Amino acid sequence: MTNSNPYLPTYRSGFTGPSERIGGSSPYHIDLKILSSLPYEEKIRALDSLANQYKSIGRAIEFSNQAVSGQRWDPNATPEQKKALFEAATAAHRPRPGWDPLDFYVPFAGKSRFDKGAVEGASIFIPGVPGGKITRGSGGGYGYFSEAQDPSGRVVFRVGHGDINRPEEQGEVLVAEGNQPIPADKTKSTNELLEEAIKKLTTEKPIQVRPSYTGPSEEYFQRQRDQLDNLALQMILSQKAKEEEKQATPRLMPSNAGATAAALALKGFDTPKSVI
Repeated sequence: MTNSNPYLPTYRSGFTGPSERIGGSSPYHIDLKILSSLPYEEKIRALDSLANQYKSIGRAIEFSNQAVSGQRWDPNATPEQKKALFEAATAAHRPRPGWDPLDFYVPFAGKSRFDKGAVEGASIFIPGVPGGKITRGSGGGYGYFSEAQDPSGRVVFRVGHGDINRPEEQGEVLVAEGNQPIPADKTKSTNELLEEAIKKLTTEKPIQVRPSYTGPSEEYFQRQRDQLDNLALQMILSQKAKEEEKQATPRLMPSNAGATAAALALKGFDTPKSVI
């Protein structure tokens, strides 16, 4: 089941906290990881989902790594602006093989992340994949964290550095199939996509096009033409038969027709009535 909602559903995953309770990193910041092999459109869709969620509670996503420090994610920006900022923000983070990592804070709108009370104890959210699930955990230098799996069990998103003293009640959350799912075929190889396209073309029934013309068929007109041709042929044969019959009839020359009639008869003309 799908609908027209362009955003992924989001789920709370704990709260920001001090360094000693989030795995030892900078206090009150959030670390989001997006699967590198995910289609670029879905990566942007995930960030737009989070930005809209934070906007609904009066907060904004503000990146913190040096190259993008202070820049905020705007879901209303152009696709080119989003792509440039996404690439800059992931490049500014220490590499994480297989992942596009992002570090950010979520200060209140109109405030800096350095303002007191702007980022402390803020809600952390993670995008969910329709038909998948959210699982929770803690430790490993990542504090309290959550992972979003797709229906196949593949981990697509990870968010961490939450306060281990403020976990969520549920250790696992099933994501309803209410939004457009992340297209699985976009991660397939070109050959796989080509094979599927060929299979679809060869197995689907052809589209039946209904003609707009509703008059007599071509067969009707062909029968009419055949009848006319037969009629014309019969007329030609009848005329030819008459001519042959006329030529076969012996022409008699009356004895009393006179010289004029005799001359006409020799030329093959009928005897004029005026002469008889």
